[in-house]
Amino acid sequence: MRFGEVLVASHGRDTATSPWEEDLRLVYDVSPRLADVPATAFPPPSSAAPAPRITAVILTCDEEKRVGQCIDAMAADVDEVLVIDSGSRDGTLQVVRESGVPTRIVESPWQKDFARQRNLAFDHVTDGWVVMVDADEELAPASVGALRRCLAVLDLVLPDVDLAVCPEIADVDDQGGIYSDLPRALRARTSLRYRGRIHERPYDREGNCPLTARVSVRFTHYGYQPEVIAAKKKLQRHNSLLELCREDEPQNPKWTYYQAREQLVEDLTPARARELFDLLSESLTHCPPGASDYVAERVQDSWALLCELALRFGGANEISHCAGLLHSVDRHVEATYFETVVAASQTLSRLSQLADSAAAASSRNGRSTPRDAGRLHELYGLLALASGRHDEARTALGQAMARGSGARLSAEIAGLRTMLSHLDDEPMQVPAQQAP
Repeated sequence: MRFGEVLVASHGRDTATSPWEEDLRLVYDVSPRLADVPATAFPPPSSAAPAPRITAVILTCDEEKRVGQCIDAMAADVDEVLVIDSGSRDGTLQVVRESGVPTRIVESPWQKDFARQRNLAFDHVTDGWVVMVDADEELAPASVGALRRCLAVLDLVLPDVDLAVCPEIADVDDQGGIYSDLPRALRARTSLRYRGRIHERPYDREGNCPLTARVSVRFTHYGYQPEVIAAKKKLQRHNSLLELCREDEPQNPKWTYYQAREQLVEDLTPARARELFDLLSESLTHCPPGASDYVAERVQDSWALLCELALRFGGANEISHCAGLLHSVDRHVEATYFETVVAASQTLSRLSQLADSAAAASSRNGRSTPRDAGRLHELYGLLALASGRHDEARTALGQAMARGSGARLSAEIAGLRTMLSHLDDEPMQVPAQQAP
């Protein structure tokens, strides 16, 4: 039976048929290639549970404020912690040594390469699982025990498969979102290795992404709080590492993508947006069909980013082209959003032009009956209301009513007032977020 079929069957039953199946339900999604892998049959429920050795690997440099909580939160889920330190000058290593979890420390000078630091772990851990955890992350209380359970059941069902496990990484206070596609747990004897000075991920020898399983294990990430970003000068560090990546691999478009994404800020000028658009578009020409995932993995995201940049300089044709590319890979939500923004902008512009024409005509002293003039004032008001020119709509209503018209415009304004009053009186009900 293939692993995907095993998962569907286990999630489809009201109750689990064995402890193993209950643990397997922690795996809620897998990559297509992993779904197609044959799975080992479950042993009898009474058989002993597998007990894989689990090593948490933490990269540190002056992390004394959070590394203790990081380690303590994993006490029930890991057998040891391997800290790879790149020159801490504060009390980080003392905090590590005083933790209640067995720890080892490897000191390795920082060489501006996160992948290198992570790959050092495989020189020091040769058995069980390696779980990469950032020093500013904590295993969520609701997930205590779940990490060990899901890795154990994967050892049971997929004992010899080289795969990567992706927990959920949630930014604290919903500041950035929830990420469920970051490979964090690998078998110690894996052939996968991390690549990239920054935004590092594990790849196989050909540079392709591994088989992945997403699991209901959550870590809370504290590293993107504004005060932390400022104190650690993260933005400057990220930018310098991205520049090094582009120097190392000028033909790899994903480094241009990341650099352009870093500059997508509210005050980005149209001219700079156009410049970044052209730079990113040109970089994608260096990604031939059949390129490895290491090179091609951000191509689709680049199409979405190109749409964002084109919005900043009003590039309707560019958005139409890139949205079509997004549609071709089933990213319909993003494509439809950008297409709709363009269409809505064009519609509002046309409505505003029509409002100007109606306003100009209504101010002329030509031959017309009061009824005709009133209808035109009402139409002007409706167009002004639709294009967001609310003060003009109120003025037009007065002119229309003075000429015996304006019933429809009056009703529209009254309806808006009622809706807004309800919004003020009743808190908005935010629907619960669906599970991924």
